[in-house]
Amino acid sequence: MKYLSFLLALLFSVWIHSAAAANLLEQIRQRGVIVIGVKTDYPPWGMMDKDHDYAGFEPGIGRQIAKELNVKVQFKTVTSSNRFQRLNENDVDMLIATVGDTQKRHQQVHMVLPHYFRSGVTVLAHYSKNIRLWADLIGQPVCLTAGAYFNKTLVQNYRIEPIILMSNRDVKLALITNKCQAWAYDNSSLFHLSQMPQWQDYELPLETILPTHWSLVTRKDTASKSLSAWLSGFLIQHIRQGDLLAWARGWDLPDQHYLEQQHQLWLSKDENGQPVCSRSPSATNRALCFEPTLSLMNPSTYTYWPFDKFDTELLAQSLLHTVFYTLLALIITVIIAVTFSFLTLYTPSWFGKIVAFLTHIQSTIPPILMLYLVYFGALSYWYDAGQETILDGVSISLIVLSLYTAAGINNLIVASSSGENKLIHRYIRSYTGVKANLINLAKAAGMASVIASPNAVLVINSLVASTGQPVLLMSLLAAFYYTEVMLFTVLTESCMSAFRARYAHTVVSKTLPGDPL
Repeated sequence: MKYLSFLLALLFSVWIHSAAAANLLEQIRQRGVIVIGVKTDYPPWGMMDKDHDYAGFEPGIGRQIAKELNVKVQFKTVTSSNRFQRLNENDVDMLIATVGDTQKRHQQVHMVLPHYFRSGVTVLAHYSKNIRLWADLIGQPVCLTAGAYFNKTLVQNYRIEPIILMSNRDVKLALITNKCQAWAYDNSSLFHLSQMPQWQDYELPLETILPTHWSLVTRKDTASKSLSAWLSGFLIQHIRQGDLLAWARGWDLPDQHYLEQQHQLWLSKDENGQPVCSRSPSATNRALCFEPTLSLMNPSTYTYWPFDKFDTELLAQSLLHTVFYTLLALIITVIIAVTFSFLTLYTPSWFGKIVAFLTHIQSTIPPILMLYLVYFGALSYWYDAGQETILDGVSISLIVLSLYTAAGINNLIVASSSGENKLIHRYIRSYTGVKANLINLAKAAGMASVIASPNAVLVINSLVASTGQPVLLMSLLAAFYYTEVMLFTVLTESCMSAFRARYAHTVVSKTLPGDPL
């Protein structure tokens, strides 16, 4: 009996602990801190101020939430591409991060009602592009931020050529360097950006489309229901009191007309003097008080595959694009390497020494650094000066990566047996080093093609942001790159072996110690 009482007491204490753990709102109050995910690349909604503190309309809402909960607030930076992942991994308690309420997102997270803002989609483009209609962008390269709810619809319905980048900073650089004709994004953020002096040559030429309403976001688990209910009451109170509208005016946000309408709607009463809108509205006034969720869903027709036809085709396209990019990089590298070797060894001595010196310098500069120096450095100044596009991202990345690898191969060839007169013999004797350089090129080409979107890394990260499935997609990405590297390793090995077998008999009999022949 004594042991039974002890067991019951133990089970009761475990049950009490589990019940407490299942209530996120109580956990937040007990620990005295609420952790909120906000953006810092979306002024004036979310940004860092001059003191490197979180500022903006949304961090302001977060501070008010913490104040009324009587706890401290801890902000963590999230982006469009990682915000749902960080929420569902319990890294943050909730999100106030410009999240548009769409049906597809209801599968991943809980959208708190009522909404606290509204926006739509437009484009930012240079005045010289002369874009006046959405039809003007058909077939044109348009920059998109990974994770935005409208990306798929723009590609499908407006037939743009998508260039998907992982952050707004990358998009801005791509827009400045003419990688894309325009940036399609949230109209509120682009409106604010267009008012800045450094963007005075850019405009918002198109009508706003695909309006959506923004929600505070919590997890869909049972523990978060208490926090979601409290947040719903918090929003209703501050909409009715006009606080939300006042905060928006304080940050000079666009589209304040929507918040004015909401303020009046939630203040209105029926003929009995009761509020028309409440936290639990009847079926008749739900449509009036709670805006509809945007429906952009295109469900998968496969029960065993979590992505729809559009996502599947985009994924397949990106994988094939990366494979062809790698193959092209290998071909260009071989051509440049042979050219370097010929110029170094079989031209006048003074000229050969100059080429050798330049290839030594070239091989010491990491290609990723050179890409940024050329693409986002020199060329950005060129475009700022009003010059026309010279090379696109594909060409630049191929040239930089191929030059780097070709320079390394040339250094090997020049350092090989000085007694050899024929270039082909030098390549045969340097077989192992040349092969290693080409295999390393195959490894690097997939990542380097990020600048030449669509790329497997960018597309898969975008799918993670918009559809979830991070484990599946990251596993798929790892498997793809492993398979690609193995494929090109075998291809390089086969071609080099065939080349050596074809010409090995022409090599003079004298060999060097350690020579593979």
